[in-house]
Amino acid sequence: MAFLHFVDVSQTKTGRTAEDADRMALLCFFAVLPLTVTGIVMTRTAIRRWLSARHRWQVWHIETLRTGIQEWVHLIDDRGTIAGTLVLRKWTSRTFSDDDRLVWFAGVPNKAGLIAKPGGAGTQLAYRSLFSTPPRFGTSLFVENQPSAPAPQPDSAAPATTPEPPGKHGGLDDAAFPSPRKLRRALAYPLDVALHLAIGFGVVFCTDEATRLAVTHQDWNSPQIKWWTMAGYFLLASFIDRVVLQSVTRTTLGKAVFGLVVIDRDTGRYPRARRLLAAWLIGVIMPLLALGDSSVPERPERYLLPAVRRTDARQVIRQSA
Repeated sequence: MAFLHFVDVSQTKTGRTAEDADRMALLCFFAVLPLTVTGIVMTRTAIRRWLSARHRWQVWHIETLRTGIQEWVHLIDDRGTIAGTLVLRKWTSRTFSDDDRLVWFAGVPNKAGLIAKPGGAGTQLAYRSLFSTPPRFGTSLFVENQPSAPAPQPDSAAPATTPEPPGKHGGLDDAAFPSPRKLRRALAYPLDVALHLAIGFGVVFCTDEATRLAVTHQDWNSPQIKWWTMAGYFLLASFIDRVVLQSVTRTTLGKAVFGLVVIDRDTGRYPRARRLLAAWLIGVIMPLLALGDSSVPERPERYLLPAVRRTDARQVIRQSA
């Protein structure tokens, strides 16, 4: 509401008041956006806790490892098999010590659930991380490095298959998506950018009379043109198209023209909303980091979501379901 109020003020007044209103409108937009994203994440966490609480508590053996702010937990069944590796985000201290061997867990071991010490103390949400690779520790490390462990023999009745390495889904050499798409990819991205720019320019042109007069007379150096307001609307259009719309339809406006959808590079399936949000934020921040000669995120290619033909994606996901 504050953003709309300042936009309205900037459209009806001129001079210093309008300039201040434009700045306040952009400030409100960039302040509300992270709060909105935080609210969505907190709501999703609350829903996952509620769904996990519907399961019954079960006793599991565990092995733990603390790395930075992350605490990793192996859930081990009675046969000694690791049923799932989940992560807990703890900024201050560990939840489980090296002496803890049993926990209560309610949920799906290889996805998410509530985890607590026996008796229910310190209940937290534990979940499978989609962005961080679990480190090797505990039983998995011991079994892999044990020299006396016999290597599993392949079944002679089943053909030998080599699992596809992570991070290769959707590449131009991926046989699972055979349809050609290199040219479509090259055209879809600039089309998306052009549409977002057109929306940002069009909104300001249609709603601000001073900008409309300056553009009509092709006075591009006029101080009346609200370039920062255009940039704000450009980012808003980009966010709605690449995060909100793409999380529902699996494609953006530009990709839809060329029959493309995005998939997760690691899983080969449609990406979740938080992966789309991360990709959008990286796309906005990385050019600023490059211009400022700052360090870029580690493995930035993880946030570049590949685009494939819609028909191929439907067939692959239908077969894997």
